[in-house]
Amino acid sequence: MIAALLLVAATMQATVPTAPVVPATPPAAAGAAEPPHDWSTLSSLTLPPAGPDMVRFVRYEVAAGRCPRAKAAEAQMVLVMPLAIRISTDGSADSIVPLAIGCPTVEQFTAGAAQRMVRHLAHRTMIPGGRWYRTVITYTWPG
Repeated sequence: MIAALLLVAATMQATVPTAPVVPATPPAAAGAAEPPHDWSTLSSLTLPPAGPDMVRFVRYEVAAGRCPRAKAAEAQMVLVMPLAIRISTDGSADSIVPLAIGCPTVEQFTAGAAQRMVRHLAHRTMIPGGRWYRTVITYTWPG
């Protein structure tokens, strides 16, 4: 009995045509997922300055020795975090790629902060979408 059912099932699979699997969304355009290697060709996007809580986090990461990239400048410490941001057609940040500076926690923290900053830009819907931009977030504190 079981053998007969298996034979019927195998016959049905062989005779029932299967529809091709089509992705629900079209694949992204070539190069859209990653920014170009030369960020100098990207248009600039200005974000608000780093707030006190952001600076505090970065300062603690530097003090803990997890981020040796901060430089002393005059009477303060400075850490510049470059980012590439892909703005979608609706004005949101599709992708954010921090430049690797050897401080992974600061890189990822800054990418998240940039996501929030873009979301709260008053003019974000006026930014031409579907393309990459370059920006920096600069952290400064007394040194």
